[in-house]
Amino acid sequence: MKTESTKTPLATQALKTAQHLSSFFPRKSLASSEASLPQRSDTLAYEIARDADTILEVQRFRAKVFSQAYQLYFDSGIDQDRYDHYSAHVLVRDLRTGHIVACTRIITPDAKKYLGKYYSECEFDLSDFLRGKKDVYEIGRTCVDESYRGGDVLGVLWMGMVPLVLQELKAKYLIGTVSINLARKPEKMLSTEAYMAHKARQADYPSLKVFDTEKFLLGRDVVFADVWQTEKKKKEKLAYRKKDVPSLIKHYRRMGAVFSREAYHDAMFNCADYFLAVEVNKKLLMKLNLVCTVMNWKKKLKVIQG
Repeated sequence: MKTESTKTPLATQALKTAQHLSSFFPRKSLASSEASLPQRSDTLAYEIARDADTILEVQRFRAKVFSQAYQLYFDSGIDQDRYDHYSAHVLVRDLRTGHIVACTRIITPDAKKYLGKYYSECEFDLSDFLRGKKDVYEIGRTCVDESYRGGDVLGVLWMGMVPLVLQELKAKYLIGTVSINLARKPEKMLSTEAYMAHKARQADYPSLKVFDTEKFLLGRDVVFADVWQTEKKKKEKLAYRKKDVPSLIKHYRRMGAVFSREAYHDAMFNCADYFLAVEVNKKLLMKLNLVCTVMNWKKKLKVIQG
């Protein structure tokens, strides 16, 4: 029986998205991945959105998180774009409240062919990178409830996607963008720039609208502007605080991601975006499979000790 919400235009769009899901993500793959995923937390559960109501719930959650973080207004209280229609939406719920606390979406190569380009290509020139590559999957629109950041949520989300993206769909490359919120303290941008120089591998993925870090710092805080001007010719020596670097960047770096040297300035969201690419090789698969195995053994041991 249809609920009242399914009669609204928003729910109709969500229903179409749910119907498209089977075209780009075989239900056998979705079911298989959910059956094999590791259980990292007793209170957090990974889930794949399969119906219109859940997809609409994800879009409302994204609008809530993004509006709080970026001071944006979303029509009808939802965040959606044309990529939502051809994406698999995955999420994490807090079992104690039933509420979504994190989510992301996955765009397949087939969906990319239909749409014409990945979302990342709206911000970066990826023609050289994508040339000749197959099985490229894009992960994006990732967000976490602010009160759950710094905990197990991202681990549950990413480890939950391992069976789906890497084992079932056989992805060869994962791509996406990570954002630094420019509305918050300027040391986040400075620390991220320094972290990239110290820790990350970088490559020339040209930004279509390059973010000017020096101009940003000059306009925000004289102390950080002085630091930047003093050290800009030797960025590898810039000091940084790890806690000021977005968690997503650190997660992706540990997976072997290569980041763009330039950031893209997203004026609408008031953020600086870095492109990233992860090659799915044997080393990464072994590492992730080991992590999944360890988590499952810990879960079984906890049940036995009980």
